[in-house]
Amino acid sequence: MTERHALVTGATGFVGTAVVRRLAADGWAVDALVRTDGAVLPEGVRPQLVPDSVDEMIELVGNLVPTHCFHLATAFRGVHTPADIAPMIDANLGFGTMVAEACARIPDLRFVNTATVWQHFDAAAYSPVSLYAATKQAFADLLVFYAEVEGLAVHTLELTDTYGPSDPRPKLIPFLLRAGAEGTRLEMTDGSQLIDLVHVEDAVRALLATAAAPPGPSYGARGDGAITLRELVDRFQAATGLTLDVVWGARASRPREMVRPWMTAEPPPGWSPEIRLDDGLRALVT
Repeated sequence: MTERHALVTGATGFVGTAVVRRLAADGWAVDALVRTDGAVLPEGVRPQLVPDSVDEMIELVGNLVPTHCFHLATAFRGVHTPADIAPMIDANLGFGTMVAEACARIPDLRFVNTATVWQHFDAAAYSPVSLYAATKQAFADLLVFYAEVEGLAVHTLELTDTYGPSDPRPKLIPFLLRAGAEGTRLEMTDGSQLIDLVHVEDAVRALLATAAAPPGPSYGARGDGAITLRELVDRFQAATGLTLDVVWGARASRPREMVRPWMTAEPPPGWSPEIRLDDGLRALVT
């Protein structure tokens, strides 16, 4: 049997760390593309510095000969500023295209890409919530070329928002945890926007299921279903025992907030979320 050998981008991010830890624990050989020496990686994961050029990327991937590439690297901005444009284009389009170009030269490699439900505003087949979502769609369109012309096996998973323990990102759940622990007053929107949270461990399982599924269609990983921000805050308090001092309507809503359920793809074969939202929230404080 051919050894399962994964090349992972974004391996030091929140989801990426969980992915490489799971792969290593399951006996995969794992190489992680990192931008700096000394990146903290799980035991057994080999760091590989990101090359400076496409030719060097092709050489590196050609020497490694992975069976799978999990492309998790991304530059996220919920609402961008002009200064965010170049980093997002570089990370979400330029870097990803370099990796795809190199991976397309490896026979039978499976390229596992992550997309976002924020590409589906108002349940449209494509309508971006943000510039970030637009860059994710643009990369998906680039992958159509690599799939149809270069023969790359592209496996795409659309993720809702993820959460879980020890999340260092400036995201909603870590924000609520800090506010509850410190007694900070929270100025929120009117709370009518929808959110669907999938636990990071379920997201990892969904990525592995996507890697094993037929290439071509986009699959989707969601949690219990979309709920309003107000309901999430109530369930967060009930699950964690923390009290939040929330001022609803104190902040304006972001452009294009999700206020109705959105379209997501079918889940990858054999996958469904195992960690219910209330259980996942409760575990964050126990």
